Amino acid sequence: MVAVRALAAVFGGGWVLASLASAAGVGTAASFLAEKGKLLFLASLVVMFVVRGLAGPGRTAWWCLAGAMASYLAGAATYEFSERHLAVVPDLPWSDVAFFGFYPLAFAGLFLLIRLRTRTVTLSTWLDCAVTGLTTAAVAAAAALGALLQQAGGDVLFIASIGYPVADLFLFGLIAGGLVVIGRDAGAGWWWLIGGFAVFLVADLTFAYQVVHGTYVVGGPLDTLWGLAFIAFGLAACVAPRPVRFDATAVPQRPLVVPAACALVALGILFRGYLTGGDPVAGSLALGAVLAALARTGLTFRDVRALGDSRRQARTDELTGLPNRRSVFESLDAADERLAAGATIAVLVLDLDRFKEINDSLGHSVGDALLREVGGRLREELRAEDLLARLGGDEFVVLAEELDAESALAMAQRLRAQFLRPFLLGGLELTVDVSIGLAVGPEHSGNSAELLQLADLAMYSTKAGRLGATVYDEARDGHGRHRLEDVSQLRRALDRGELVLHYQPKLALSTGAIEGVEALVRWQHPTRGLLYPDAFIDLAETAGLMSRLTTQVIDMALAQCRVWADQGRALTMAVNVSPSNLVDEQFPDVVAELLAAQGLPTGILVLEVTESLLMEDRERAVRVLSRLRDDGVGVAIDDYGTGHSSLAYLAALPVTELKLDRTFVSAMTGSHRAESIVTSTLQLAHALGLVLVAEGAEDQATVDALTMLGCDVVQGYHLSRPLPPDQLWSWLEDRSPAVVAD
Repeated sequence: MVAVRALAAVFGGGWVLASLASAAGVGTAASFLAEKGKLLFLASLVVMFVVRGLAGPGRTAWWCLAGAMASYLAGAATYEFSERHLAVVPDLPWSDVAFFGFYPLAFAGLFLLIRLRTRTVTLSTWLDCAVTGLTTAAVAAAAALGALLQQAGGDVLFIASIGYPVADLFLFGLIAGGLVVIGRDAGAGWWWLIGGFAVFLVADLTFAYQVVHGTYVVGGPLDTLWGLAFIAFGLAACVAPRPVRFDATAVPQRPLVVPAACALVALGILFRGYLTGGDPVAGSLALGAVLAALARTGLTFRDVRALGDSRRQARTDELTGLPNRRSVFESLDAADERLAAGATIAVLVLDLDRFKEINDSLGHSVGDALLREVGGRLREELRAEDLLARLGGDEFVVLAEELDAESALAMAQRLRAQFLRPFLLGGLELTVDVSIGLAVGPEHSGNSAELLQLADLAMYSTKAGRLGATVYDEARDGHGRHRLEDVSQLRRALDRGELVLHYQPKLALSTGAIEGVEALVRWQHPTRGLLYPDAFIDLAETAGLMSRLTTQVIDMALAQCRVWADQGRALTMAVNVSPSNLVDEQFPDVVAELLAAQGLPTGILVLEVTESLLMEDRERAVRVLSRLRDDGVGVAIDDYGTGHSSLAYLAALPVTELKLDRTFVSAMTGSHRAESIVTSTLQLAHALGLVLVAEGAEDQATVDALTMLGCDVVQGYHLSRPLPPDQLWSWLEDRSPAVVAD
């Protein structure tokens, strides 16, 4: 852009000064520079457009404009050096041929510039552009060209001179239509082009008028007007391109008013021409504008119909033809306003009994046919204003206004009565029942979406108790409602970082040193205080949040491990793993990324799994754990002895540690049987090359006994309770190795 502006300043500035001096009558040198400087400036415009194409987007467009200027330059040079001093001018001079070559190239360049700014414009938008441009050109033609064409008669030279403004009208119409499409995102460069072509049109109209009336003088003020147009073109090339921010979705609304008005104006021009016999150029342009407007109207009707079909399909269940889940939630949103205004709204959730059994035994085609029949029967019992929709699967929902709980329950019983008649499907006679739960607002809630949740909870209670149809009851169903709230709070806790970790140290009995810790998660609830895992782990499992929770815990634990390592203590970190992690084939990759992010060796992490988890999907668990072991991550069997203890899976699993359950460890000093179990488990672990960790060491006597047996690691309240990281660090700093008996 700097090079373009430099060229504009040197050549354009010099020519403007010379033109002004010549117009003021200051010397022959100024006149010479004005005449010959025009050619130099046109040449500089060609170079400017070429450079502008290299400097940014729209290369082909600017190079088309460079070609247009080159053609105009050729015409000017031909006239200046060959035809200007001819006694007899040919009927069609070569300079005019070159001048007319300017227009198709300029049209192509302008079209490409519009296309660059409107990359995703539809055919309808281009028709809007055509209507606006053709009407603009028709108005200009009707205002000026009609009289000139009549005066020109059949003189070829006169008609050729009138051809310039006609061609200008097409260019100006293209720009005007493009401006409608681009709108306020056009930028200064586009406005300079519009101004330049407007001046160009005025200059060519003036030229045609003077030629027809024999008053044109070479080198007069008209040449200065053309010069101003070229200067505007040069300034357009000097402006940095504006970022394209065009949004095709906004086009249909913005320009419709302008093309509609233009179509009316074009009709007016045609009507005026019919009455007065106006000029053919204006009539042709106006006719083109009207035809484009008709085509645009046809496309509009097509688009509106397609949009209506699309909206209807997006809100309709394909199987039953009923409104779908999306339509339900839109209706619920609209119902909130009516609830706030005092209206009563009942929400009924219906779920077919034994539908899965029908699908599995008779096939999905029978199940689909049943759903279609159910939808038809339910519709028969509802009012025209009631909404019946399919939520998905075998669940339907009804939204009905002006019904209290008693009336809504009566409606539910009428709907259930439709299931007393058997369904005849493909020669089969099926008897199906339905469970219905309902909630009424504002009695149960002032929020329609929550009413749907409450009706759903009531439906599950109905199905569990085989009650047919029931109204939401806080005493019976409230725990489910609170569970939904708890899930939402837990999800926010994961987002906001409300989980914290406490760490319980693990003592290596052979050295008396703390060589590792176990990370135990807590929830720092904003209102309920510090919550222990039993208050939210089951909730996370059922809500599908356990995998995310475990990954977050591992990440936090490894970050703390990194801090301690930087402070001079390299401690192994044990973290419990959820079932969802064990069946996730990508879990080893996640663990590797978390370790790499903290720059920790893989052996520093030990993942603890319970025996019950291993038995749920043993083959996949073995694959996942084997990949973790191949990466160097430790694997411990937690709560060993309380689940499906089996030598077979111990031989197959890539395990590095056994964590004997506290039930046996805490009882070993008072029970010979418990001591025997601990002893045999220790021998088994060592025989398999595994480390035995005894958790639940609550007193010194238990630690002494484990030491005598040769246990590897102990963990328990006698050593330390789980502590926050700063307290654990203080404990480690203050601790004396005298915990282990002599």
